[in-house]
Amino acid sequence: MSRELPPQQAFQTHCLAQMGVVSWLSASDNVTGTVFMPPQPWPIDMDAPSSSSFADSYSDQSSAGFRSAEPVLAPVPKLSPEEKEPLVHNLRAQLNAGPEIIVEDLQPIEELAVDIVIEPDPALTTQITRLNIHAYALSNKLLILSDVPLVFSQAEDIERLALKMGQALLKQPISEWQSSAFTWPGQLRNPYFLNRTDWLFGALESYVGRLVKDFPETPWLVLAGAQITQLVEDLPPESLLKQYPTANIVSLSELYRIPELRKEAWQVMQSSFFR
Repeated sequence: MSRELPPQQAFQTHCLAQMGVVSWLSASDNVTGTVFMPPQPWPIDMDAPSSSSFADSYSDQSSAGFRSAEPVLAPVPKLSPEEKEPLVHNLRAQLNAGPEIIVEDLQPIEELAVDIVIEPDPALTTQITRLNIHAYALSNKLLILSDVPLVFSQAEDIERLALKMGQALLKQPISEWQSSAFTWPGQLRNPYFLNRTDWLFGALESYVGRLVKDFPETPWLVLAGAQITQLVEDLPPESLLKQYPTANIVSLSELYRIPELRKEAWQVMQSSFFR
């Protein structure tokens, strides 16, 4: 018994036979047999990509209807003789030519290499060249800036002292507070920074501005120590730090070491904030 199969079913049956499956018709027919493959049992789609072609998996067979697709090479653009030459083929002639050719090419580099010197404002002067302070922002109302030594090991002690002072001044427990440090020139080792008073003023004002940015009202400012007091006094008149109600006392480290100074500092703060 012979039966003609569609090309797709013939190919499927051939593949099943390679796998050992010899029943190639439906189960109801219960027919077995051999599939005779014509030389080219199904049309080859020439437009299909070569990666999905059946011929790739059977390139080793000598059947007339199967062969591997040849790769299509991309067309190579043709270049003119001028384009084939390197762009620097006339570099020696340009280097030996007049300077006007080279100056135009190097102009952007020369502009970037020019030193821009900004002279400091002579009106901004201070004798303070180094500063090391601790800041305490308490209850979004009170800001304490205190001098501390460069080598200081009592940060926790003066922090507790600042909290006690804040509670006494504000007459309420301190539920929200933060502490931080400011050092000038810090890790910078360039001696040029020591003469830039305007940079020191700008750094201090930016530092204080970050601390009081969430204060709903004008903060009370306590300047504790000779250096921070002198530096704020040297600020220009329009500086915001000079607009805050301010009390000037000795540094918190001195108040901690010499408790007898606390009474005088308390009186100064009372007279500054509660007139």
